Amino acid sequence: MSITIDLPPAMEKEACDYVAVQGTTFERMFLDYLAAELKRRREADAVMAKFDELVRSTSSRLTGEAYKFNRADAYPDGEFA
Repeated sequence: MSITIDLPPAMEKEACDYVAVQGTTFERMFLDYLAAELKRRREADAVMAKFDELVRSTSSRLTGEAYKFNRADAYPDGEFA
């Protein structure tokens, strides 16, 4: 597969300097970045799936009216209510 990227001249120069200093190529730099980004995305998806499962498994315990904070409950003597 062939991919063409149109970079602004200043960014192209900076990228050329970067790959020269790093001793790599544009292709390798792009592939490393893409692999890292795809891995990060898979890991984030896995964490979100785990969180969704946790919410699904615990939400059945939530019944009745939702809790609403009442300052008088926190200070029963009425000192700060």
